[in-house]
Amino acid sequence: MTALIPLLDSSSQKRPQILQLYQNLELFSEGTPPTNSLFVLGQGIDAAGRARKQLLIVDPPADAAERFRLEEDVATLYTGERPRAPLPQVELIAGGVAHLRVGDHFLDVYVQKAGVIVYLPAVGVVLSGDYGSDALPPRIVPGSDGGDELETLRLLARLIKHDNFQLCVPHVGSTVKEKPKVMERLAADVAYLHGLRRVVPGLLQRGEPLETIERIADSLLPADRQSEAAQAVHAANLSALTGIVEEETWNSPFV
Repeated sequence: MTALIPLLDSSSQKRPQILQLYQNLELFSEGTPPTNSLFVLGQGIDAAGRARKQLLIVDPPADAAERFRLEEDVATLYTGERPRAPLPQVELIAGGVAHLRVGDHFLDVYVQKAGVIVYLPAVGVVLSGDYGSDALPPRIVPGSDGGDELETLRLLARLIKHDNFQLCVPHVGSTVKEKPKVMERLAADVAYLHGLRRVVPGLLQRGEPLETIERIADSLLPADRQSEAAQAVHAANLSALTGIVEEETWNSPFV
C-alpha cells in the first residue's frame, strides 16, 4: 500500500509516526502523549471530467499547510475546538449527522453540542475527539453543565458496541482496539463528569470561595490524568461550570 501523507520534511525533529490503517486511510501521530490526525484520500472527477485527488484531514495540526504538500482538493474536519489550519473546512450543522464519502471510505459525522464524533462503519474506526483518552479528561464546552458531554459519551458507547468495531482514536492519547479497554476509558470519563456535576454546583450554592472549589474538585481528577495538559483541561472545565475565569491563562498545546 502506498503512503498518502505528503510530508515536506521527513527529517522533522517532531518525529511523527505514520500508521497505515487501510488503503488510503492513514493515522498521523506525534508528541507524548500522541496527538492524532486522520488522513483520508480519494479520487474525484472535476467539471471537465478529469480525475482529481481528494484529501480529508480530521484534526490536522495547526501548521498542516506548512508541513504537508497539499495539492488539489483538500478539506479539514475538527472533532473539537482546536487551533485551525488555514485550509478549507467541511461545513457541519449542529445536532445533525453528516454522511461523507472520500474515495472508497464512508464517514458518519455526528455533530454534538459537546464535540464531533467521526465513525467509519465499513472499517470500524471511531474518532472519539475529546473523549476516551488515556491522557486527558473530557472537556466541558462553554455553556454546558456536563450533560451534553455525557450524551456524547453515550453515543460513543453505542458506536463502540457495534460488531465491526476495530479501533478507537482519541484526539490526544493512545489508540485502543479492545472494546473492554475503550469502555473502561469511557466509564472513567463518565465518572469524572458525574463527580464534577455532583460537587461543584453544591459548593457554588453554599458560596464557597474558588480556592475551596478547586481543592475539592482536584480530587476528582483521575490519578493518571495529572499532567500539566490534563490539569489545564480540568481548570477549563471548572471555569465552564463555575463561570469564574481565573486571571492566569493556561497555554497548552492540547487545549
